[in-house]
Amino acid sequence: MRIGLQITGFAVGCALVVWCAQRAFAQGSAGLEKLWNADRGLVALLLLSTLGSIVCSGYTFWTVALPIRRFRVLDMQAVNLMASLFNYAPVRLGLFLRCAFHWRRDGMSARELGAWITGVAIVTLGTLAAGLAAGLAQIASGREVPLLDWLWLLVFAGTVAVGCTVTVALGRIPALSRFLKGAERALVDPRALGGGVFFRSIDVAMWSLRMWAAAQIVGVSLNPAQAALLASVAILGAGNPLGRIGWREALVAFIAPAVLAGSGSAEEIETLTAQLALLESAGEAALTIPLGVLGTVWCVRTLRRGERTPRPASERAP
Repeated sequence: MRIGLQITGFAVGCALVVWCAQRAFAQGSAGLEKLWNADRGLVALLLLSTLGSIVCSGYTFWTVALPIRRFRVLDMQAVNLMASLFNYAPVRLGLFLRCAFHWRRDGMSARELGAWITGVAIVTLGTLAAGLAAGLAQIASGREVPLLDWLWLLVFAGTVAVGCTVTVALGRIPALSRFLKGAERALVDPRALGGGVFFRSIDVAMWSLRMWAAAQIVGVSLNPAQAALLASVAILGAGNPLGRIGWREALVAFIAPAVLAGSGSAEEIETLTAQLALLESAGEAALTIPLGVLGTVWCVRTLRRGERTPRPASERAP
């Protein structure tokens, strides 16, 4: 049933991509001309921000895992690339392959894997919630557009602090500690949570930079706070359980008109926001797919060599 649901979600996602493309090119080939004539500096920024996001995502997983297991950074980046590649599949295999790799190569238990992935999910959702809250708080305060000012920073930092405090408190519940048998360290270690939030925040900043560069290419005016708000929306769309393709682009195209500054006809705004959504997503795929292939090759060779990451000294038998 789950596989059938995800395949259905992938099919709907493909239909959403077609819908976005129809909106993006409703006025003919003008959208393609923008890409061909795009400033090389903006294209380079689009790709470099994607690379920065990929690296920060890998470091997020590496940092949250530190209380449980110390992985080699290069291995973690390779596994993260492999997972990112297979998240494009009709059935999202990225999380399954990530867990299977560390179970097979590193002997991680289901409790350790569950606590680790839960910790990363909390860090990710907490950072995204902070970014969304910071933008929406400004809109609720009556501002025409969100701005990256003291109010934005205050709401963002406050949301992150509350989220980390609640996570540590819940992770220290005795019943949870007895069940996870030490794996709860990924949820209660302030350094792991703080480091995860740090790298995930830079990750969101890289998504925002890519969104801004894509907006400049298609001719949309975005300030940093608007770009961060749309980037958070894009990450939520990409992480939905029904599939990565289509849902993210459609969500950005749907939300962007409410975030954009400036004036224009409804038809023009629909066209520009659809172009923005498609280009931002394509900018990520342009590096994620080829690098994901290299990461997959690295992981397969590592498994064939039978290499294992040693447990920390504190976990070894005396």
